[in-house]
Amino acid sequence: MRECCIGRGRRALTLAGLLALAAVALAPAELAADAVDLPRSESIWTLPEGVAIGRPPASSGTIEIRGAGDFVFDPSTIETLRPDIFDEGQFSVFDILVQLDEDGLIELEYTYDETAQTHIIQSLDGLDGWWYDAHYEGGSFDRTVVRIDCFPVKDAMSTVLFLEDPTRIEAIHSHYREEVERRGGNQQGVFVPLVVLRSAARTVEFADVAVTSHDVRPDVFKPGTITMLDVLLSLGDRGDLDRLGLEWRATEDDVEIVDGTYVVSIAAGDFAPQSTGKCVLTHQIGGAAIQQHLSPHTHTMSHIHLTGDLEVLVAPESVEWLWVCL
Repeated sequence: MRECCIGRGRRALTLAGLLALAAVALAPAELAADAVDLPRSESIWTLPEGVAIGRPPASSGTIEIRGAGDFVFDPSTIETLRPDIFDEGQFSVFDILVQLDEDGLIELEYTYDETAQTHIIQSLDGLDGWWYDAHYEGGSFDRTVVRIDCFPVKDAMSTVLFLEDPTRIEAIHSHYREEVERRGGNQQGVFVPLVVLRSAARTVEFADVAVTSHDVRPDVFKPGTITMLDVLLSLGDRGDLDRLGLEWRATEDDVEIVDGTYVVSIAAGDFAPQSTGKCVLTHQIGGAAIQQHLSPHTHTMSHIHLTGDLEVLVAPESVEWLWVCL
């Protein structure tokens, strides 16, 4: 039994569609720039067109449901329940579960909670209290608090569903509802009460940051979607940043699919940590409801993680960007 407030339909994959996907899959090596320094010569805090082009999921993947086993899914059969966020051919971890249910492999009941702006699992194979974790190839699990229907799927990623502590699930859902209430009717942008930039030697803070979309990942998200990277770009728009160095990584070492934008340098007044080795600026949301249930910056233990250009921003109480050398 399903309840859903966002429409869904099945996509027929034609030969033309397959050729189009193949063309996109080749795009990162051909089109993506290695690095971009902002603002550009015309003082614009946006990425040049064609810099961030990743590969849509195209290979069969697996998802682990603890207690039930590992399940294989075919990306070509999956349509997203969040067409308000994801572009054609892209989908979330939650969309995999819905497809498994439609294929008769699991029994899934869910609702779309308007007050939290996310789909919530009511039961899976007769049990409630499920949560998930996911990471990309070369990464590690991170006890995520990202909405399950907003976490983008890539090829070769690892995903697990498990029965979570009810206290933690309720804290996460409370955080979501507070975000939606904070955002209110402002659909063009969000206000983050506190943004923190932190390094080993220096911390700077910015209050009441208005964040707008810069469409940093048009290959994944619909126009107007706001991401964590938009927090930094919006600080640049309002004059709080002097420079921002971004690096697109299609692959890295033996990891074949990275397809993410990394913040490799930043300057904001006297906040200017040195970019040495594999140093990056990585992010974490904050809020009273979930603070004790976070594992702060554990994803920096691996530099292959959910990059700021792929994490959808709703309206957290705070955002911290931390300079980390791996």
